[in-house]
Parts: sequence; C-alpha cells; structure tokens
Amino acid sequence: MKNLLLIFAVYLCSCSAIKGSVDVEVSNPSDFARNGEVVEVMWSDVQQCAALPDNVLVYNAEGEEIPSQLVFNEEGDLVSILFQADVAANAIAQYTISRGKPQAYESKVYGRYVPERMDDYAWENNLTAYRIYGPSLKDPRTQGVDVWVKSTSKLIINDWFAKNDYHHNYGEGMDCYKVGNTLGGGALAIVDGEKLLLSGNYTTQQCTMNGPLRTSAEFEYAPVEVGGQSVVMRRTISLDVDSRFSRQEYLFEGFEGEIEVAAGVVLHDVKARTDGKNYVAVTEATSDTKDPVRDGNISLAVVLEGGNVSADVQSHAVVKRRIKAGDKIVMLNGSGWSQGGVARHAEWQTQVAEAAERLARPLTVEVMK
Repeated sequence: MKNLLLIFAVYLCSCSAIKGSVDVEVSNPSDFARNGEVVEVMWSDVQQCAALPDNVLVYNAEGEEIPSQLVFNEEGDLVSILFQADVAANAIAQYTISRGKPQAYESKVYGRYVPERMDDYAWENNLTAYRIYGPSLKDPRTQGVDVWVKSTSKLIINDWFAKNDYHHNYGEGMDCYKVGNTLGGGALAIVDGEKLLLSGNYTTQQCTMNGPLRTSAEFEYAPVEVGGQSVVMRRTISLDVDSRFSRQEYLFEGFEGEIEVAAGVVLHDVKARTDGKNYVAVTEATSDTKDPVRDGNISLAVVLEGGNVSADVQSHAVVKRRIKAGDKIVMLNGSGWSQGGVARHAEWQTQVAEAAERLARPLTVEVMK
C-alpha cells in the first residue's frame, strides 16, 4: 500500500510538472478587503512542479495574467515570486503560477542612489515618494525620512532631481516637508531617557530590487554610543506598488542587555492626531512652504511591530519598545496629501489602522501540492 501511495504521489507531481503550473491560495484573516497587496511565494515551494526561473506567469482566478516580480539573492539565485493579491474580507482567493513568457510589465515603483544631490537615496511608487540623506550632506545629519507629496501616479524622482526645483509645485506635487535633524516623516532611533539618539546619515547603500512591484534598499550607519556601548544600526527599506507605507526593518548590534527604541514622526503644525496601540497618525500643515494654506495638509504615520507605549519625545510623536541585540525590528512609515488622495484625517486614521492590521496579520499563502 505504501508503495502504491508513493507511486500515486509521484504521478501527481509528474502531472503538475507536465502541466507546468501550481495553484496558490491566499487567505485574508481581516474583516476588511485586502486589495492590491503584494504577497510572496517561495520558489522552493513551486520549482519542482512549475515553470523555469526565466519563464514564469501568474494568473488570477479569472485566468487573467497579472504582473509579477522575481526576487533573487546576492548570488543570483531565484528566491521567490511576488504578485498582487485581491482578497475579500475573511476569504480566500485563488491564483496560479504557470510556465510561460510574461508580458513586459510597467514598473510602478522605483528607487535609486542620487549622487548628484549630495548622496540622497530616494524611493517612490504610484502614490508617494520619500528620501533619506547620505554621507556627503553635512546638515541635516539624521536617518529621518523626507516626504515628497504627489498628485500624479507617474514616477517623478528622476524628473524632479533633474529639474532641481522640487520645492515648487508644477502640477504633480512637491517637497513641502521639513525634516531638519529629526526623524522626519517616520524613522526609528534609540531612546536614552527622554532623548532620541540619531544615527546620522547613512554610510553605505545598496539597491537590492527595483520593480515592477517592489523596490528595496539596504543601508548601514555609523555607531552610536549608548551607555558606553557602541551600537551599530543596519536598515532595510522597501515599498510596494499601491501602498502609502514603506516597510523598514532594523537590526541593532554591539550591546548587551536591552535598549529602548522609538519609531516616530516629528511634529510641526498639527491639525489632528490619533494614537493607537502600536501606531501614531498625525495630520499637519505643510511645513516647508511659504504658503501652507495653498499647499494643504500632509498626513503622516508610523506603525511599530511590538510597540506598546506611545508618547512625545523631543517634539516627536513616537511608539516605543525594548529590544535585544540581533532582534529584527519592523516598522512602517506612511504619508498622504490633502491634494493627492488623502483629504481628511479620519480617512487617514482608517488607512493607518488597516496598515497596522496588515503588519500584525499578513495574508497567508499556501501552495496546493
């Protein structure tokens, strides 16, 4: 009987291999629809009964090809496949990964090192754009995030840097947000008592993927002295299509015991604020403009995985938690603009709460074998 079952199992896999496809179920544990959310299928789960690495398609339940992205490691090996899932509340959606030649998908995300602007690193998608500062810039010195507001779905980083006049709105948006030596529009720092210890600008950067669905980069920072210990920070930032929230992953090393960290945004002219269990959402007037009434409001937020204390520290709204060396700390930073799709704070509060739910309860992916 065991031999018959083994033969049957091999037969099924062989049939799938000949068919050249595998079915995937994506489950939504939330009470709201999760639309356009990027999910990841590990290549090891589908490689035996699906397509070749350079010949992969993803179809939805209606048999329509949808954009996908292949993820490779530093050695050039295929690690996983990304695609966008639409899943109703508390439901399951069906997808198929198949053998075939994919279309040329339009990239809706982008990030790059910007040596022509003092070593900035900028990243964006069809909804929003961000940047952080590099080693050549003398002031500010911070890991804080600058926010570029957009009223267009096109990618604008290259055009705006080339024009070098992005503090003026030519109809697509602008940089009207002031960072200074702060956490800006959402970053994480060590907390020493009631003081945020900024790590300064990044020392090294590396773009690790660049579309069409996700852009990602890795950064290293100079050590920070904490209680006589030299603490080193590493940071990964990624942004998916159709999301206003960048995902930031931090790793701190070089210390014993525990330290406290905080994810936060600096406060300017705040119009509204909501503190959740592990997030803070604010809406404020544009802070780097001569006419804030004309240029509208910016909404900002941070979500900290494992965060359990919200507070104000050095004019920042923050969420805190304690960590040990080697812990992976995950946070989100997000933004919206009153002239670019987020009209009111109540709308922003809902988006931030849902982002916190997505972080805490990700879509689950099961390959049907």
